Amino acid sequence: MAETPENTPASETEDKASQVTPAAQEKNVKKDKNDSKQAPTPLTPEEKKERSLAFDRMITWGLIFVAVYSVFSGLGDYINPRNSMNLLYEELNTLNPAFKLGNFENIKFAVQMGWVAVTIQAVVLAMVVWISRQRMKAKKFTWWVPVLGAVISNALSTACIFIALFSDPGFQEGINSLINAGK
Repeated sequence: MAETPENTPASETEDKASQVTPAAQEKNVKKDKNDSKQAPTPLTPEEKKERSLAFDRMITWGLIFVAVYSVFSGLGDYINPRNSMNLLYEELNTLNPAFKLGNFENIKFAVQMGWVAVTIQAVVLAMVVWISRQRMKAKKFTWWVPVLGAVISNALSTACIFIALFSDPGFQEGINSLINAGK
């Protein structure tokens, strides 16, 4: 009798393969899908944007936290500027002895300007939080809002410090002595 595929003796591995149940075949398929050698599926554009927005939110809230810390940690220097301004005078005298600056005298005005600076910082911080929340709700990138707020806040509070500094009679005399020494 000639061997045909129907009556050909099967090898042992073929016999075992033909005896596998459908449930076992499903397990083998699942094993292949979870195989660590397979490349991960690429993220969809929506998933990429969601991940980017989540990272953006983390950075934004971190920067806002730093701003809050900055406002509260600098509060004492703005409201009681005597020590800070006297240290500044000592530094200026060290850098250029021709200044001949004594102690900072215009404390009352400096305190007022310190309150103005703190108020400006608080208002800018509140605006940064509000604008950031609005942009987060609209699913837009927000990290730049606290950065821009910090630049604006620092510029305005530095201007307040300079106004207080230049209004001090001792500082004005020191500037005049420098100008006269140069002539």
